[in-house]
Amino acid sequence: MTDRTEDAQLTIGQFGRLAQLSRKALRLYDDKGLLTPKRIDPDSGYRYYTRAQVAIARHIRLLRLMEMPLEAIATVLAVWDDDPLTAQRLIQSHVTAMEKRVTAVQLAARLLQEELEPDKEQIMSFSYTEADYPAQTVAYIRRHITVPAFHQSIMPTLRQLWDHIRQHGAEPSGDPVCLYFGPVNESDDGPVEIAVPFTGLVPPAGDIKVRELPAHKTVQVRTFGEYNDFPKILEMWNGIGKYVHDQNLESNWEQEMTTYEIWHADETMTICWPVYDKAPATA
Repeated sequence: MTDRTEDAQLTIGQFGRLAQLSRKALRLYDDKGLLTPKRIDPDSGYRYYTRAQVAIARHIRLLRLMEMPLEAIATVLAVWDDDPLTAQRLIQSHVTAMEKRVTAVQLAARLLQEELEPDKEQIMSFSYTEADYPAQTVAYIRRHITVPAFHQSIMPTLRQLWDHIRQHGAEPSGDPVCLYFGPVNESDDGPVEIAVPFTGLVPPAGDIKVRELPAHKTVQVRTFGEYNDFPKILEMWNGIGKYVHDQNLESNWEQEMTTYEIWHADETMTICWPVYDKAPATA
């Protein structure tokens, strides 16, 4: 008679059929510490699981179906029994991130479709303009950082900069600026600089540095609400890039200048792309 108790030992093949997982997947999850066999025969190396582990395997299979990374799955499984509310929050957080990715894919598809239909009239909901900025001195902190840690660091970093400026008898002279020297997302870490313009004399200290942003010209757009965040912000950056190209402008990312955002107190944001004046026509 087949032993159907929870402690009954199953070969990797038997367990895989019950869990709907391949042997390759089970070996991977063992290597990653997500689902280790109950016993490994020391002579043959055969792996044995129990029926009680089928539920864990099912959880892993469903989480992988959601495209959750193995490291994140390990975090969910670690709290599954003792803190199910935290497990639910982790799963919902991943679902929210996936929904944003789907929106980004749909947005990218629409923008590409517009490129393929250049004769079709486009509705411009935002105004892209050119502006000149004078040189200004800023205190800044540069970090290699990914999302979501970047978003969580913004206010503490700004408070650190504001406090440092005022401790030396100076005053902030403009809205904060965020300069991007590379993509910042879940896998790319910039680097990025959060900077505060000021008037007066402020020395560098620790990770706070001081430098002058040179006078420059930008193409810019002012955004608000959902267009300040991923994925809608992608449409703004795409629009700026298209404007720069269509107006025959040349990117000016010299002297430590790069694309940047100005964060305004009214929760709007100005996205800026430094440019030279119109490039001369080539023969």
